[in-house]
Amino acid sequence: MYIMHFAASKLPPVQAQGEFGLANKDRFDPEYAAVVKALVAERKRRGLTQVDVADRMGTTQSLISRYERLDVLLDVLDFVRYCVALRCEPGAFLSQFNWLKSVKDESMHQ
Repeated sequence: MYIMHFAASKLPPVQAQGEFGLANKDRFDPEYAAVVKALVAERKRRGLTQVDVADRMGTTQSLISRYERLDVLLDVLDFVRYCVALRCEPGAFLSQFNWLKSVKDESMHQ
């Protein structure tokens, strides 16, 4: 809960990223696309619109749409803001991905 409280109260509003500031290869990474797809599914499951999420993040519906279409890279702070907008804890959200578990297991054995 601390992360959600911190993220909701301390992070500044989202700003659109310039096209040259993107890590373009990450936008096309299958794992990244899976995270965004899961965020969209969770948004819809909770009955929220892009406008709802944008309002909670302090940005525009257009930027949320660009994130969801993979036109703009969702960086780590924006990911946290998106999760907070959905009222879900970012770490718990990521725990559903098997590839993340294998990375964690590998790092613990080093």
